Amino acid sequence: MASYNTRMHILSRFVLPLLVCALLGGCAGFGPTRIIGDTVGVAGGALLGSTLSKGNPLITAAGAAGGLLTSEALQAGSNAAHKNSYASGYEKGRSDAAKQQYQTLIDRQRTPPDADEAANVRLLEVPLPERDVNGVTLAPTTATIRIQE
Repeated sequence: MASYNTRMHILSRFVLPLLVCALLGGCAGFGPTRIIGDTVGVAGGALLGSTLSKGNPLITAAGAAGGLLTSEALQAGSNAAHKNSYASGYEKGRSDAAKQQYQTLIDRQRTPPDADEAANVRLLEVPLPERDVNGVTLAPTTATIRIQE
C-alpha cells in the first residue's frame, strides 16, 4: 500500500493541476482558440507552480491563475490588433467606394449621352468674364454645364 505522503504527492502533482485546469478553463468564453489557450495557460502555470514549489497546492493554484492571466492578456492583445486591422480595412473600403462613385460620375459627364438620353440632355454654355481671384487675374472663358431632365 502506498503511504499517505505518496498519495498526497500524486494528488498535488497531477490531480490538483488537472482540477484547477478544468475549473479555470471553463471561464474561457466561447471561441475554441480562447478555450484551448486558457486551458494550456492554466495547465502550464499550474505545472510550473507545482514544480517550482515542490507540490505546494497554494503555489500551484497561484501558478494556474498566473497562466490564465497571461493567456487572457495575450488574447486581449490579439483581439485589439484584429479590431484595428478590421477598422482600417473598413475605412479603406469606404474610401475606395467613394473614389469609385466619383470616377463613375466623372466618366458619365465625359461621355456623350446615348440616343435615348440625348432628348433629355441640354448643354448650357455660360460666358465667364475676366475676374480677379486672390490676386490672380483669370482670362474670360466659357463654361459648359450639362443639364439632364
